[in-house]
Formats: sequence, C-alpha cells, structure tokens
Amino acid sequence: DFPRGVYLPLWTFDLGGGIDYRGETIQTETDGLRQVQRVVHVRDQYPVLVNDFVIPASKKTADIITRVLPTFDLLGQAIKPYDPRYLADWPAEIYDISMSDASLEARGQIAKQYNERLHLELSHLDKLQLSSAGMIVESFKLVLLPAWITEIRFKGESHSVLINGQNGRIVS
Repeated sequence: DFPRGVYLPLWTFDLGGGIDYRGETIQTETDGLRQVQRVVHVRDQYPVLVNDFVIPASKKTADIITRVLPTFDLLGQAIKPYDPRYLADWPAEIYDISMSDASLEARGQIAKQYNERLHLELSHLDKLQLSSAGMIVESFKLVLLPAWITEIRFKGESHSVLINGQNGRIVS
C-alpha cells in the first residue's frame, strides 16, 4: 500500500493552580532541661505548572497517536496555527473525545503524577491529605498532527507503519 496522509487530532492542555495538602509532624523543643514534643499541623499548597499536556482526541486513533507522539515536536514554532488550506488535500481524523472529557482525563493524570511526587517529597508528614480542587485547566488547543499511515507485510503478518509528517521519523 502507498502511504496515505492524514491529520491525527490531539488535545493539549496547560494546567496551573495547585495541590492543597495538609498533614502533621512532630517537633521536639527544649524547655529548660527537658525535651517536649508537640504536634505541628501543616497546611499549604504545592504549585502546579504543566504546559502542553497531551490527550488523544480520537478513540479510533488513540493507540496510533500514543505510539507516534514521542516523535513530534509540540513546542515553539513546530506547531503551526490552523489554516484551512492545510486541509485542502489531506483528510483529517475527526475528534470524538470532547474537550471536556479530555480535560478531565488530563486533570486526572496530572493529579495522579503530582500526588505520587508529593507523597515522596512530603514523606516527613503524617496523616498526609492531598486535594486537587485548586488545580485548574488554564488553556487548551486542538492540534492536528500530520502523519502518513501505511501497512507492510513482515513474516506473513500485516503491521501498521506511521510516518511523522513533521520530521519523517517512522514508528511501527
């Protein structure tokens, strides 16, 4: 088969705000000749700063996007602003994962990453409680990744081959 060009849809999200946390620690103080321990309650917020967190925008192509995504440059000038002329002779996979569903997924994945990090960084606190209620989606974009898709036969089996339309890198 000849490779066929297609745009693959992807949501990107910028997240901010913070993860609220609280816990307890024991402080030892010297009072004259004796040491006194007291419980100190800690309450604070850990900042969340995430730029261009990606979520596939199509259930049908999620596996393909996940495999080819690491080969794309999603920062700076590499992502071009939308121009309808780009779609003149290339088909685009239509997104079927709504922005709201994708944002919930992004928020959930980021909260999980920060929770894992905070459990390690705040391991000195007892009764640690975390809340992602202060974490917000600050902005989002629908990005169309240019790719070519084809199939090759290898050892009697058909394998999908993806070619990054940005830089020509191949993923199979």
